[in-house]
Amino acid sequence: MAIYRVKQFIWAVTAKFRPIDKDVIDKYLNKEEKKLFNQLSFSDKHHCIRVCNNALDIYKQEDIDKNKLAKIALLHDVGKVSSSLNIIDKSVIVILDKTTKGKLRKYNFNKKIDTYYNHPKMSVDLLNNINKYDNEFLEAIEKHHYKEIGSNLYLKIIKECDDNN
Repeated sequence: MAIYRVKQFIWAVTAKFRPIDKDVIDKYLNKEEKKLFNQLSFSDKHHCIRVCNNALDIYKQEDIDKNKLAKIALLHDVGKVSSSLNIIDKSVIVILDKTTKGKLRKYNFNKKIDTYYNHPKMSVDLLNNINKYDNEFLEAIEKHHYKEIGSNLYLKIIKECDDNN
């Protein structure tokens, strides 16, 4: 886990120096979704694109809606636009979360802490303002950090690929 966090930190620090894959965004997102997606930080955009590419690559043989899967992957973290969490903020919150064994969550009056813990719900709220999505789609986004995932295949895939990227 520690090596993964170091890798995440390096990805975030170098994100501004790498171009965003606009082809993936243009292929799967509509105008309103792009507008929301483009409010994410460079590192969050790169992360969502990695999750999308990973999901499409790993599950290309599955009988699922690839467009829906890609859209979920690209939009799963848009709730992070609610507060600008920079790499230092994220690193401090991750360390504090680990050292307090999750007790940091009770300080959700702080916008950055609230966004860190509640961005999946915030994502669903933002998406409900721009389009009508089915329950399976919204559940995959809202529960992508839950331990229990139930039978939603899109949620299973996004959780796995999010954890890997």
